[in-house]
Amino acid sequence: MREHLLQFIFYVAAALSIFGAVSVVLQKNPVRAVLSLVFSFFMIAIVWMMCQAEFLALVLVLVYVGAVMTLFLFVVMMLNIDVEVEQPFPKLAIPVAISLLIALLGIFWMALPKDLLPTAVEQMTSGVTNTAAIGNVLYTNYTAMVELTAVLLLVAIVSSIALAHRQTRHANRQDVKKQIMVSRKQRVQLIDMPSENNQ
Repeated sequence: MREHLLQFIFYVAAALSIFGAVSVVLQKNPVRAVLSLVFSFFMIAIVWMMCQAEFLALVLVLVYVGAVMTLFLFVVMMLNIDVEVEQPFPKLAIPVAISLLIALLGIFWMALPKDLLPTAVEQMTSGVTNTAAIGNVLYTNYTAMVELTAVLLLVAIVSSIALAHRQTRHANRQDVKKQIMVSRKQRVQLIDMPSENNQ
């Protein structure tokens, strides 16, 4: 009974993660798209927990959901984006997207090493913890990829900050220097206006 319940939770979480990922693409509102991505991350974390990858699940929740996606959400909310722009959807977009998805999945399938499953089973049976195995693989075989990912994340952070602090043309901003350098004659200006009786 417990095994069937775990399988049911696994498949439900996997289906909901796919639903959240599709919702990210189909949402026109960027805030809702970010929230859908957060929901998909939570479902993927459940799947990873059931696959006994506790470290990856906790990193996904704490780092991505707790820090990165919160940053994205604030940046999207600060940007001046017209969230309800109705644009005509091209008819060729869906077949092209499906073709690209199939090609991408094929590339991923060809890139997977053939001894991936035996290596994972061997690590689980050898007594090496999940965190130690991931650290050994990342910082020995894939050191260059880890450094490249760090550079890409740094570029994304700098770009988001630059977009958030861009100057708008018609914004009313306070010029502190102009206020300090004003003279006494310019602070109060008396204007003669005719009274209503004289009109």
